[in-house]
Amino acid sequence: MTDFLNDAEQRTDSWKRRHSPESIAQFGVWRWKGIQKHAGRILDLIFGKRVIDFGGADGPLGFGSIVVDQKAEYKTLADVPGKVDVIFTSHTLEHLDDPLEWLVEAADKLTDDGCLILHVPSWRCKRWRANEYANPKQPNGHKWTFALISDNDDELCKMPFLPIDILVVNKRVRLWSEVACNCGDNSIIVIARKA
Repeated sequence: MTDFLNDAEQRTDSWKRRHSPESIAQFGVWRWKGIQKHAGRILDLIFGKRVIDFGGADGPLGFGSIVVDQKAEYKTLADVPGKVDVIFTSHTLEHLDDPLEWLVEAADKLTDDGCLILHVPSWRCKRWRANEYANPKQPNGHKWTFALISDNDDELCKMPFLPIDILVVNKRVRLWSEVACNCGDNSIIVIARKA
């Protein structure tokens, strides 16, 4: 898994190719190694379903998903009428003021058997940690550093982080986790169902 953990940090040729404007336009969110690794599961979950892609205006999930983004028709989850079967988000939660409140809102937006798919940056990439990420195209930077509670690493214990796998199963969110793992591209994926 080392090639995944150092890929973004070292700006490898693979990373540069996948983050080029051409790749982003052509492949959207599917350019991420972690999404590719779980593509079969994600496609099974979204096929024929009503799906929100939260934050997906610049690199969409596609397949008829409803994009909720400041650059899209729908700006918030509340703007989308009715319930949805799946909410997907990739590298967006770290920009929010309160990810727990968003998770509560997302869980409320899901149908009774709905699914939430989260793809967030991992603490393992130093440049993606809170207050270290700088991108002129995203002036609000990263406000949160995410980890899995199972990461149990001495370096992690020295920094403030949000355990994304624990947040999802919080009693206010009311989801249970099917998948929670480090998945590549210095990212974490969590797939959770409405409890």
